[in-house]
Amino acid sequence: MDARELIVAGGRIARSPRKDERLGRRVGGLLRFVAQPSGVEREDAAARNASVSGSTGIEGNPLDVAQVEEVLAGAAVDADARHIREVENYNRALNLARDAASRRDFEWTNEIVHQINAAVMEGLPRDTHGAYRRPGEEVVVGIFTGPSPLLVPTLMQEFIDWLSRPNRTPPLVRSALLHLNVIAIHPFNDGNGRTARIVSAMELIRDGVRSPELISIEAYLRRHRDEYIDALRTTLGPSYDPDNHPVTEWLDHYTRISVDRLEARSRILDALPADIGVLHAALADAGEPVEWAVTLLAARVGRLRTASLADLTGRSAPAAR
Repeated sequence: MDARELIVAGGRIARSPRKDERLGRRVGGLLRFVAQPSGVEREDAAARNASVSGSTGIEGNPLDVAQVEEVLAGAAVDADARHIREVENYNRALNLARDAASRRDFEWTNEIVHQINAAVMEGLPRDTHGAYRRPGEEVVVGIFTGPSPLLVPTLMQEFIDWLSRPNRTPPLVRSALLHLNVIAIHPFNDGNGRTARIVSAMELIRDGVRSPELISIEAYLRRHRDEYIDALRTTLGPSYDPDNHPVTEWLDHYTRISVDRLEARSRILDALPADIGVLHAALADAGEPVEWAVTLLAARVGRLRTASLADLTGRSAPAAR
């Protein structure tokens, strides 16, 4: 890895080449596994619900996975209209990201970042239609002060140039750096965290991951929000100064969570042909709802009718559909 490139990409990195090589082999095999069709469409949908709930929940949205499932199914949910809009927006932004990054001619541009933020914030307070911060629009988040809005266009262009250049940085590390840099530069007035988590998934899609939400890192981050914020705060420091704030701790944190989630998904799918006790244990170990066990096994055997799935899960017909 080129040291100067990684400074531009978000900070100094002091890493062991051998450690990176081992991580690359480990992650590479797991990413190839997730790139293959799982054969269980219900799990893909459940992972999407967990991803949407997790990422919006980090920002304070109170809707849980079951409520998010109902919203995305078009069912009526007794919740604040803004919270419902946040969920719908995030889901649409994920679809936009997946469709864009799946194209063979996809290239990183400022425009795609604008589009993702515009989708995340559409119709919400502080919706700027994906525009970067303008002069006078300073940002302070907790103890962190972002760079001047006058620097935002240049910083974002430098980072996009780095993403666009061929390099040997493992895809999961690029994904982690995408996440970190959007948070650090804070290019928008609002929606930076949600935008960061979506564009980081896009880098995995580019590497062939069919459904990055299967990793469900957002669900983990919602459950461990303080840990997530502490990792960002430790890495970023009090102000934007990437040359003097190594990103090693952030990369270790991000890759550990991602690899753990990938391996958890692998164990769940490996458990599907086995008995329900094995699957139940795999779900519990992964921190997923154990009630998925019956549904996953039933879906593995054959097609489930909507009414049957609704009965199995206790959900409405729209959500089951």
